[in-house]
Amino acid sequence: LTVDNVLPQYMYDQFHLDLHIAGLLAAIFGMMNLFSRPSGGFLSDRVARKWGMRGRLWALWIIQTLGGIFCLLMGITSYNLGATMAILVLFSIFCQQSCGLSFGVVPFVSKRSTGLVSGFVGSGGNVGGAVTQALFFTATSLSVPDGFKWMGVMTIGMTLLYMLMYFPMWGGMFTGPKDGVTEEDYYLAEWTPEERAQGLHSASVKFAYESRSQRGWAKQEALNSAERHLPVTDSVKSITP
Repeated sequence: LTVDNVLPQYMYDQFHLDLHIAGLLAAIFGMMNLFSRPSGGFLSDRVARKWGMRGRLWALWIIQTLGGIFCLLMGITSYNLGATMAILVLFSIFCQQSCGLSFGVVPFVSKRSTGLVSGFVGSGGNVGGAVTQALFFTATSLSVPDGFKWMGVMTIGMTLLYMLMYFPMWGGMFTGPKDGVTEEDYYLAEWTPEERAQGLHSASVKFAYESRSQRGWAKQEALNSAERHLPVTDSVKSITP
């Protein structure tokens, strides 16, 4: 959002372009959304097939960090229009892909409150855009190229926080899962015993079972192999709270 707001005026002032040309070039950043954001979600699903949730987190960190790097380079290449446009395209791809990758993780944070979590993530992006524009482009004496540089540095720094994300049943970027914790333990903890007695948790039971795919391909294959050798009654018990 910050880039969409700043870029047309930046193109006009920095490179002395006609206003409509500056607007058209700046629009490239937003138009990349047509494929780059969905491709981020696709990438998240692809890496999850083999590496599970830990793969999703690593992909999100790598892509968003690259977005921060190219944002920084936008400020460094402010003297050359061709270089700026090349960097802009790459910056847009990684920036929008990181949005798609974010929503590859969001549904697994909470089954019961998926809408709430999604709303916080979406609104947080809007607030972040407003705050970032105020910090680096409006309420400051920084030039626009310097604003891009510092916005890139901030993006790289804030992306490091993904290293603190941890799902007890799957692990985080650098740590494995907690022994003995299952998907059922995590998602059913959102429901009280009274709600479970009423059967309100049934959707979470199904989701917990299906989300075993986030363990990663090798672990999922081992689990499936073990369950194929279980009697039917034992297999049902393994997914029943």
